[in-house]
Amino acid sequence: MKEWKIIRLGDVVKTNAKSYSSREGWDFVNYLDTGNITDNVVEKIQHIDINKEILPSRARRKVNYNSILFSSVRPNQRHFGIIKSMPDNFLVSTGFVVVDALTNFVDSDYLYFWLTQREVVELLHSIAEQSVSAYPSIKSSDIENLEIKLPPIEIQKRIASILRSISEKIQLNNHINDNLEQQATVLVNRYLSVITETVAFSEIIDFVNGFAFQSRTYLPAGQYRIITIKNVQDGKIDSTGASCIDCLPQRMKTNCILQIGDVLLSLTGNVGRVGIVCENNLLLNQRVAKFVPHRKELLPFLYFIFRHPSIKTQMESIAKGTAQLNLSPIETLNLSVPFEKTKALELSKVLSPIYQFIISNNQQNILLSSLRDELLPKLMSGEIDISDIKI
Repeated sequence: MKEWKIIRLGDVVKTNAKSYSSREGWDFVNYLDTGNITDNVVEKIQHIDINKEILPSRARRKVNYNSILFSSVRPNQRHFGIIKSMPDNFLVSTGFVVVDALTNFVDSDYLYFWLTQREVVELLHSIAEQSVSAYPSIKSSDIENLEIKLPPIEIQKRIASILRSISEKIQLNNHINDNLEQQATVLVNRYLSVITETVAFSEIIDFVNGFAFQSRTYLPAGQYRIITIKNVQDGKIDSTGASCIDCLPQRMKTNCILQIGDVLLSLTGNVGRVGIVCENNLLLNQRVAKFVPHRKELLPFLYFIFRHPSIKTQMESIAKGTAQLNLSPIETLNLSVPFEKTKALELSKVLSPIYQFIISNNQQNILLSSLRDELLPKLMSGEIDISDIKI
C-alpha cells in the first residue's frame, strides 16, 4: 500500500482535448448524444449528411480509442462510457466531458471503473446539484479536481482486467439477448405474413395499472424498489436508480407486486417500451402497465408481438401530448393484432424457450453487476490485495 499515491486527477488526464471545425470539410458525421449511452451501452449513433442536414451545435467533441465519456448533466443518470471502437468521422456532444488518460500514470480502463463507481458518481452529482445552471451539471474542472488513489500501473491493469472480465460477460449476455430478440422477430414476421384475421388486443390481454406511490415515503435504500417509466427499457426492466420503500402501502393491490417474468409497458415519455421483470421485490408505479394475458401461455407471444416494430409504431401514433407523450391503455387495447388462437399458441410455445433464456441472461447480468459493484470499491481502495495475482 505504500506505493499507492493520492494524485489530483487533472495531473494525469487531459479533458476535452480535441474539437471539430467546419474547416475540416467532412461530408458526414457519426454523432453520439449524451442520452444515447448509459453504463457504456450505446443505444444509438446518429448518421448526419452535412451536405443535406444541419449539424447539431453540440456535435463538436472529438475522441480517441480509450477516451472516457462522462455526461456533464445529472451524473446520477450514468450517461457515460469508454470508447473501444468508433465509426468514421465520429463526434460526441459537448454535453460530455471527454477524459483521456496519460497512460504513463494511469490505465484508461482503471480510470473508467474508478470514475463510474457509485461513490464518485454520487460525489459528482452532489457537485452538479450546487451548480447555477438550468440543470444540475458539472464542469471538466470538477472532474480534474478529484483526488484519485493510484497504485502502480501494473496493479491498475490487473484490477481493470478483473473488472473488465465481468463487464465483458455482461456485454456478451446482452449481445446474446439481442440475437435472441432477432430470432424471435423472424418467427413473428413469419406468423404475421400468414395470419389475416385480426382482433383487438382487448380480446386476448388486459393491463394492470400501477399504484400512485407518495414520494415522501421514499428511502435511499429499502426492501422494495418502485418501477417507474424510466426503468422500463427495451427488452428489460432496469431497477438502477429506483426509489425504495420498506413497507407496502395499505391501499396497494397485490398485483402491483411484480413477479419474475412479468411484462411491463411504458405509457408516458418513451411510450411503447416493453420489458421483462427479472428480479424480485419490485413494485409497479403508475403510468406503467403490466400485461395480464387471458391465457397465461400466450405471454411470450404477446411480449414479442408488442416488441415488433409495427406494433410499437401503432402505439406511438396514438400517443398524445406536447411536453411528453402519453399512451392510453384503453386505446392501446383497442389496437388490432393479427390473431388466430391455434397458431398464436403454437408460436408462443416456440417462443417460450427464447423468452426464458432472455430472463436467465438478464438475471445473470443483475448478479454480475452486483458482484462488480461490490468488488469495485474494495479493489480501488486496496482492501483486496491482488499484487500476487497474475492476469
